Amino acid sequence: MKVIALISCGTDDSYHSPLVQNFIDKCAENDCRVLWFQSLSGNSDDNAHNKGELNIFNLINYEIIDAVVIMSLTVLLNDVREQIIQKAHEHNLPIISIDGYIEGAYNISLGYVDALEEMVRHVITKHGAKNIKFLGGDKGNYESDAREAVFRKVMAEYSLEVTDDNVDYGYFWWSAAADAVQRHYDKHGSMPDAFVCANDSMAVGVCGKLTELGFKIPDDVIVTGIDGIPEGNTYFPSITTLMLDINSAGITAAERTAQILNGEISSVGSETVEGTILYRESCGCEPARLSSEDNDLKHELYGRIDLWNGFSDKLIIMAEAVTNSSTFEETLEKVKPFLSSAWTKECWLCICDNFISNAAKTADIFAAEQNYQRIGYSKTIKYVIHGINDSEFTLLEPFESAELLPDFEKVMERHNNIMFLPLNFRDRTIGYFALEFSLTQRNFHILRSLLNNISRVLENARIQSELKAVVNRLEDMYIHDSMTSLYNRRGFYQLVPKIYNQCRDNQTEFMVLSIDLDNLKGINDTYGHYEGDNAITTIANALIAVSEGNLIIARFGGDEYIAAGACLHKNYAMEFMNKFHEFLDSYNETSGKPYKVGASCGMYSLVPPVETSLDEFIKTADELMYYDKATHRKHHGYSRGRM
Repeated sequence: MKVIALISCGTDDSYHSPLVQNFIDKCAENDCRVLWFQSLSGNSDDNAHNKGELNIFNLINYEIIDAVVIMSLTVLLNDVREQIIQKAHEHNLPIISIDGYIEGAYNISLGYVDALEEMVRHVITKHGAKNIKFLGGDKGNYESDAREAVFRKVMAEYSLEVTDDNVDYGYFWWSAAADAVQRHYDKHGSMPDAFVCANDSMAVGVCGKLTELGFKIPDDVIVTGIDGIPEGNTYFPSITTLMLDINSAGITAAERTAQILNGEISSVGSETVEGTILYRESCGCEPARLSSEDNDLKHELYGRIDLWNGFSDKLIIMAEAVTNSSTFEETLEKVKPFLSSAWTKECWLCICDNFISNAAKTADIFAAEQNYQRIGYSKTIKYVIHGINDSEFTLLEPFESAELLPDFEKVMERHNNIMFLPLNFRDRTIGYFALEFSLTQRNFHILRSLLNNISRVLENARIQSELKAVVNRLEDMYIHDSMTSLYNRRGFYQLVPKIYNQCRDNQTEFMVLSIDLDNLKGINDTYGHYEGDNAITTIANALIAVSEGNLIIARFGGDEYIAAGACLHKNYAMEFMNKFHEFLDSYNETSGKPYKVGASCGMYSLVPPVETSLDEFIKTADELMYYDKATHRKHHGYSRGRM
C-alpha cells in the first residue's frame, strides 16, 4: 500500500469535489491511499485567519508518504508551494502537479492554452472584436501568466495592439473582476469590445458589473471565461467557456502517480487533458445549455438552501449549548453532537496539548498570547474526539501529531482517504479536523462554516478557562504570603472562623499557636536580609512540616506567625508545638549557619466557649507567646483552657 499526499486550497465544490473523488477512487484501485491536506479559506495570506489555515500544510509527515500531488491552480502562494516542493525533494518524493506547472514534476494540464487561443480567435474573427481586455488571475501566478501570454500571442497574430489598458487582474474571483470593470469605466467612460477572462468566476463578475452599469451582453460587450463551472451555464447570459474535463484529470493524475511509484514512467513529464469549448450567449452564439440542466441545478440550489437553513439552526443550538460550560472539557462534550454536520463515516477532532496554556499558573495574562502556537503543531495531541457514522462520539487517549491519527495504519485499512482541515483562531493553531471524504456527503461551505464556528467556540472556552484560572490564581495570591506561601492575614480570616464555629458547635477542641521569630532584626543587621529571609522561610517550613494538613498556618507580619485549627486528638496541641521545636533544633544542628533560628510560642487550646470570640482566643495565645519571649524560655507559654 502506498500513501499519497494531496495538497489543495479553497472550497470550490464544482472543481475540487469531482476531481478529488475521481483521483481517490482511481488511487484505491491501484492500492494507494490518499491523505488530503486542505486549506478551506483559499490561498491568500492577506489576513491572520488565512495564515492560520495555511498552517495545515505543516502537518504533513513526509516520512510516511510516497508521493505528493498538488492541485497547483488552487495553491497560488509561492512560499507555501515552494515549501511543500522543497520538503518533497528533501525526502526524494515524486511530485505530480494538476492544473499548473512545477519544475521537475510530472505536470498534468487541463488544456487551457489551445482552447484559449481558439476562443480569442473566435471573438476576433466571428464577432469582429478588436479592442479586447484580458482579465488575469494573479500577476506572477504561472497559470494566469500563461493565459495572458496566449492572449497576447493571438492579438499579435491579428496585429491588434495590447497596452496596459488591455490587461488587468481579477484574482480569479468575481468581485475582484467586477472591480476591474469599474476601474476601466471610471478611467474611460466606455467599455472594450470584449472581456476575455481567465476563469468563469471572473466572467460572471464582469457580466454583473456591466449589467449594473447599463451595458448589454453581448450587444455592447462580449464576455468569455474558462473552466466551465455550472454557474456559468445557468447565469444570464450563459458564459462562453472551456468545459474542463475535471473527471479525466483526477483519473489521469492517479494513474500517473501509480505508474511513477511503480517505476513504469519517469517522475518528470507533462501531458494535457483536453476540454471542450462551449460557445454560449455571452459571446452572441447559440446557447448551449439545456432546460433539464437548469432544472437540475435549481433543485440542487434549493436543496443547498434547505441544508443551510437546517445547519444554521444547529449553529445557534451549539452556541447556546456551550455558553454555560464551566470547563474546557465540558465544552468538548457539548460540541460532540454537532460534528454530525460533517456527514462522514469517521472523523477526528484533534486539539494540540498547548492550546490550553499554562500561563494562568503565573497569573500572566499576556503569556498565553506570546506562547500561542502559530507554525506547526504540538508534538502531542491532547484532546481527540472520535466520531463514527455521525452518531458515536468518544474521547480518545492523546497521541503524537506526527502519527496524524490514532492507530493510523488501521485507519488506512478502513478507508481509502482521509482529509485534514485546519482548526485555528486567526493565525493561532488550535488543532485539526480529519475525516473520511465522500462526494455524496460533502458540502465544503457548510464544512468550512462548521469548523470556523467550532474553532471560535473552542477559543472562547480557552479564554474562559484561562481567565478563570487567572482569577483563581489572583485570588490565591490575595490570601497567601508571597515569600513563604503561607496564608496571610486575609486568608487566615477567610478560613479559620468557619473552623472555629464548627469546633464550638460540635464541642471539639480548637487550638491556636502564636509564633514570633526570635532575633530577626539581629540576623538582618549582622548577616544581611538574605539570611533574614532564610530564617523567615525556615519557620514557615517547620510549621508546614509538622502539620498534618488540618491546620491553617499564616504569616501575619514580618516575624509573626499563627497556626490554628481543630485538634485531632487530646494531646495534639502540645505534640504539635514540641514537633515544631524539634524541627528547629534539627535544622540548627545541620544548617551550618552562624546563627540559630528560634521562636517564641504561645499555645492555647480548648473547646471554644460560646461567649468567647476567635479574636479573644487568639489574643490569649499572643499573651502566652509574649510571656514566653519575655522569659526567654522555649517550650513554655502553653496553657490548656477549661470549659
